[in-house]
Amino acid sequence: MRYHHGCPLFKTKHWGTLWQNNIPDFEALKEKSQYTFVAIDFEGLVTKDGPIGITEIGLAVLVPSVATTSISPDALKYQGQTPEAFFEQNAIESYWIKIKGGKRSERGRDRYHFGQAQVIEAEQAENTLVSLLQSIQRRSKSPLILVGFDLVFEFKTIASHLSQITQYFSFWVDLQEIVAEISNTQSPGMKATLLAFGFFSKDLASRGKNDHNAGNDAVRELAILVNLLHLSKGNTIQIQTEQLRDMDTLRRFWMNHRPGPKELYPFTARIRIEGKDLKSRVRDCQQLFGFFPSYRPSAVGMTQTGNYGWVCLPTAEELNRFINELHGHEFKGETWIAITDYDPQISHLTREQLREAKRAKQEAQREQKQLERHAERDSESDEIVDIFLLGSE
Repeated sequence: MRYHHGCPLFKTKHWGTLWQNNIPDFEALKEKSQYTFVAIDFEGLVTKDGPIGITEIGLAVLVPSVATTSISPDALKYQGQTPEAFFEQNAIESYWIKIKGGKRSERGRDRYHFGQAQVIEAEQAENTLVSLLQSIQRRSKSPLILVGFDLVFEFKTIASHLSQITQYFSFWVDLQEIVAEISNTQSPGMKATLLAFGFFSKDLASRGKNDHNAGNDAVRELAILVNLLHLSKGNTIQIQTEQLRDMDTLRRFWMNHRPGPKELYPFTARIRIEGKDLKSRVRDCQQLFGFFPSYRPSAVGMTQTGNYGWVCLPTAEELNRFINELHGHEFKGETWIAITDYDPQISHLTREQLREAKRAKQEAQREQKQLERHAERDSESDEIVDIFLLGSE
């Protein structure tokens, strides 16, 4: 771990108590699951002697009401979460603070998804954070834990300009170190970790290091935290490169027709609202995907007219639960009709299994065509021999 054996990257003299209270590993993190977690993310530059160099601050709060039921990484990859659904499900409190005069282009930036920005002068940064943390501490029934993902930049800035905020935290944890402990890589990235936990690349889009939004990243850090707390002890996670992950990512939104092929999405329900079109309540597939988060849908579709749609579930059990709990019942102010579109004769395949099945089918078709061509050539050869023999007579 980079923080062990002293830390030449920044001084800790004025906040040594917090520095000593690091949560060093996965087991220790699990033991603190009922604390209040406060994720902090900075964007900008480190300045030691001059004015503060950060251009924005992201802060997100998770109170300890989140369930920590143990589930495996294999189950997590089917959750198909969006950051927005995670935000709503877990009642996240989010702040995005922009520093006046920060020279960051808004063009192509990752927009803030969770509220309104607060704009302050650079010299107000420490007092603003102190006020926020005082408010959070007053409302919290448990100690606060500082959370980040690769905290070196944040700690350098705190050591130089914001040391007063450390008094409000009892512990701190760098999630990158925890993920490295239980994964197949020693330097996991935030996006790659979120992908491993079932989030989708297009929901995490930012074009480069300087396009990040600190408010969004603070919420995403808590998303990683919650997924870690849900893992059973002894489990590991496999973090892939983005290219490999995107090859295996299933499409979620299907406009104008049912998600397919059925081998990838067998456990599907067709849904509509009693007495009205689905689109009168759900404007598009993206909203439909986040409409039933507790059932962990893997994909959704809507007809072109929007009169009804489809919701794909990860298992047959989840499909049955979805239909039993939704069909004929009121949900979010509407009475719903949910009918199964599951064909038990169709096997459930992963994308790789489907690719293998297609390759095998194509290979069989090629072999069949070769046999047919050989048969045609043999037939033509026999005809030529027959003609030759007739001519010789």
